[in-house]
Amino acid sequence: MDPLASPEPARTVRRDGLDVLRAVAILSVLAFHAPANAREALPAWVRAGFGQGWIGVDLFFVLSGYLIGRQVFGPEEPGGLGANLRTFWTKRWMRTLPLYFIVLAAYALKPWVFGTPFVGGGWHYALFLQNFTDLRDFEQSWSLCVEEHFYLLLPLAAFGLGGRRWPAPAWLVPIAVSLLLRFFTRSTLPEGLDASEVWVRLQWPTFQHLDGLCAGVFLARTAPTWQRWPARARALCGVLGLATVVAMLGVCVPRLQQLGGVWLITGLAVGFSGLLVAMESLRLPTAVRWPVYQVSALSYGAYLWFGPIVRAFERRGIAGPPALTLLAFLAATLAVSWVTYQAVEQPCLRLRDRLLARFKEARRSVTALGG
Repeated sequence: MDPLASPEPARTVRRDGLDVLRAVAILSVLAFHAPANAREALPAWVRAGFGQGWIGVDLFFVLSGYLIGRQVFGPEEPGGLGANLRTFWTKRWMRTLPLYFIVLAAYALKPWVFGTPFVGGGWHYALFLQNFTDLRDFEQSWSLCVEEHFYLLLPLAAFGLGGRRWPAPAWLVPIAVSLLLRFFTRSTLPEGLDASEVWVRLQWPTFQHLDGLCAGVFLARTAPTWQRWPARARALCGVLGLATVVAMLGVCVPRLQQLGGVWLITGLAVGFSGLLVAMESLRLPTAVRWPVYQVSALSYGAYLWFGPIVRAFERRGIAGPPALTLLAFLAATLAVSWVTYQAVEQPCLRLRDRLLARFKEARRSVTALGG
């Protein structure tokens, strides 16, 4: 998630299970990118777990696909294609773009503020095209590019091409396309690349990583069916989903330089889809709900800000007991995210709501005049 599947304002109906998954996703990503000096001092088995934290991004994709799919398959706006596109893009882009461009500006100002270059920075960051380049700075933004491209195309397919009426399996076709494109890309890569280079070239380009987003849209399209399944059946989906994730990590990750990376993204999409089905109706105790919601609500900002924060920890040599350093990194990331959540995200969401209300009022006026 939104990118990263960040939640809507607290006044909307919340689903505890989705907040849990979102919180797990961002904490996994932060563990993967934790300051190296603290991470390397951890026991080997803990480091191994942190090393798999990148899968949080794939969990975000499934969550994001599901949440925006619910929007697409919800009640249609009166006013036709133009009204539906305007409403969809206003909701999504007022949610994601303001904070992104503030963080991007912080990266662009690095040479003057911190004396370090914005490596590879350029106009392509403003157009969300950096996931097609050799990213060296603000690397996590590759996934935002995938999200924003999907936000552009999904409503065109759903409202413009009649996708709301397509049979549910049609939304799985892009998964097959991404899988085939990864096969093709892998077959054309030069020999001698290490596993990380192979993985980057397979996962960053948008059309090679539609699996999780489209799996989430498929779940939104079929929700009226699986939401009626008995609790035992949905729990089984969760068990099978978790088993799939573990199996894909165990089988595919050691084979990234062969075909492991080709299949890994699809396998994670399937596994996390099962977990979402199991978790969606979860209800948390009141005492647990608040901290989970806080982490969930700050997840988008945390994803955008963790890069500069972890660099500050590493370059300034902030060290101490590994657990305390990790807690300090987490606290600093969430604190900065909270500030921008209050100062940027919430005001932009209120502005978005006012714009949407004006759109509705304008449609009512036109309808009244036409009547």
